[in-house]
Amino acid sequence: MRFQAISVGIEVPTSYFSGTVHSVFRQACNLSIEPHKLLTLLPSEEGNVPQGIRLNASSQLAFLDLLRVGQPVACRGGILRIDGVLSIDLRNADLWHIDLTALPIDLRRPDHMLSWAAAWFELRASHHTIGLPEIMHAVSFPGEQCGSSVVPSAALEWSTRTIPALLRAIRDLRLDDAMTAIGSVIGRGSGLTPSGDDFLVGYLAGLWCGTESSPPRVRFLTALGSELFQAARRTNDISCAYLRSAAEGHVSEPLATLAQQLYRGDNLVLLRTAAQAALHIGHTSGTDGVLGLLLGCLAWQNPPPH
Repeated sequence: MRFQAISVGIEVPTSYFSGTVHSVFRQACNLSIEPHKLLTLLPSEEGNVPQGIRLNASSQLAFLDLLRVGQPVACRGGILRIDGVLSIDLRNADLWHIDLTALPIDLRRPDHMLSWAAAWFELRASHHTIGLPEIMHAVSFPGEQCGSSVVPSAALEWSTRTIPALLRAIRDLRLDDAMTAIGSVIGRGSGLTPSGDDFLVGYLAGLWCGTESSPPRVRFLTALGSELFQAARRTNDISCAYLRSAAEGHVSEPLATLAQQLYRGDNLVLLRTAAQAALHIGHTSGTDGVLGLLLGCLAWQNPPPH
């Protein structure tokens, strides 16, 4: 079967690479092209991701019917081929990228604060029953139930101690303390991408939106990314790839679009639409990532908002 790539993320090489099929799902296929480096094939209806290749194919295309783990992958001259089964022309694909550093979110600005509050309201109203937002909700309202059981005390302790410690370490540019807090988050939670990893992806996005081109902050985030590059090996391959992308300021289109609307601050209807799109990613990935983004936006506010 032959397809045309509609768009490719900024991390996708388009001329020469080789590897194998890493994992196959109905609506996505991951290709391993080097250790801890994945590319993701997606149908046209799915949003862009930094390492993604969107095809001119509808969601009716089932990768599970075409591909299997371990098949050889090779790209030569802009044509990606998978074991003689699939070929994808990358040569005329649009390059997708949203630069988070160009979206300086400043919560001292009334429009930015209003947008942030609207996104927070959408998160709290999303009726999450699992994941980190539910844990945060339980902290605000002690004794509430998480689904059919009380939120575990270890999760509450993590929420009340680790998140504030991470905020303080980032605010004060303390790399070792930040990595200590991050180390307790990586790989935490269940799911294809654990809740802790999804939170960190969003959190890093919020930090990149708050650098304001400040050299100390940029240097800090660069150093944090180098540390995280190694620490991310403690989680699964898919989460590791997402974390390493986020450490460089590259996140999925729904999350980046929400950051855009937070920055623009001029249309609450579009803001809420973007928030809903970001919240509905996966089972808990959306709510965990949005929570991370919104808290990441707080880290370098001076003075920090109430």
